[in-house]
Amino acid sequence: MAVSKLFLALVLPFMVLISLEEANGAISGKTRKLIDMANRKGPYLGLVIPNLFEMNPLLKHPSYKPSNLTIDYAGRRFQFGYIDKQPVVLVMTGLAMLNAGITTQLLLALFKVKGVVHYGIAGNANPSLHIGDVAIPQYWAHTALWNWQRYGDGPENELPLEVNGDYTRDIGYLKFSKYAVNVTNCNSNNNLLNNVWYQPEEVFPVFGTPEERQHIFWVPVDSHYYAIAKNLEGLKLEKCLNATTCLSHTPKVTRVHRGTSASIYLDNAAYRSFIYKKFDVSPVEMESAAVALICYQQNVPYIVIRALSDMAGGGSAESNEAATFITLAAANSVEVTVQFIKQLSVKKFQDA
Repeated sequence: MAVSKLFLALVLPFMVLISLEEANGAISGKTRKLIDMANRKGPYLGLVIPNLFEMNPLLKHPSYKPSNLTIDYAGRRFQFGYIDKQPVVLVMTGLAMLNAGITTQLLLALFKVKGVVHYGIAGNANPSLHIGDVAIPQYWAHTALWNWQRYGDGPENELPLEVNGDYTRDIGYLKFSKYAVNVTNCNSNNNLLNNVWYQPEEVFPVFGTPEERQHIFWVPVDSHYYAIAKNLEGLKLEKCLNATTCLSHTPKVTRVHRGTSASIYLDNAAYRSFIYKKFDVSPVEMESAAVALICYQQNVPYIVIRALSDMAGGGSAESNEAATFITLAAANSVEVTVQFIKQLSVKKFQDA
């Protein structure tokens, strides 16, 4: 009996400590203290940024004032500071949808975040826009979730598992045979790749019932944020990289209808033209829809600001200049983001 009591006295505190660590998602005590300290100074505006070449111009921007707090967790680095006295937390996602979704979920799970601004560069599918322009879409979609139809079936044929509500023919499809080349003396072309049908995302919002799925394809940005973004449409943007490399036009900020994301680098003119005509999209890139889907499910307001670095797939004199104008596009996306945050602060002050 004495041995058992001694064992409990010695071991139980360590068991409790281990249980607490596990309850905190395996976050170390030191990191947990830093997170708690950060949250006492919140809530924050979360700035979700794809890559370092898009983050570094913000870190160097005169309106950004860093604090002395940085928290590293799960391979991500969360940097804290202020823009126009607005508390912000910055985090880099890395490339593509999976990284963007994981990073955004971590941001919202760890910290008190009142809203998310996602910015960066993008390809362009809209022929009325140009390199250097900054597009702010009202809706985002992930356009690489497909049901790939078997050869021989067509639009009149039900998709596998469609009856269960898993897949749908409501959004539309891409027929590969329409893009065949070097086919002559043939009234109708055929292609073993057949059709791919675009699918909505399966989501589980916090305002819904757990494990009761919903579906969404076009995810709206926050209506309040989108209204504020209209104030940026006359903003003056840079057109020159240096004294010898300039765009032929002055870039502008414009609110657009839709943007699209996929874990695919789009550099194909035929597909660019197809999704523009099919979905009325302007920026095409690899992360924003993931940020949109996470914010939608967590009921957190968000907006996306994307500067256009190239005409995806080429097709004009200025079309394939991503490597040349990537720095200019990144700088313009940062400037618009900073000015948006300042507008957000002004609106908050006016509403107070």
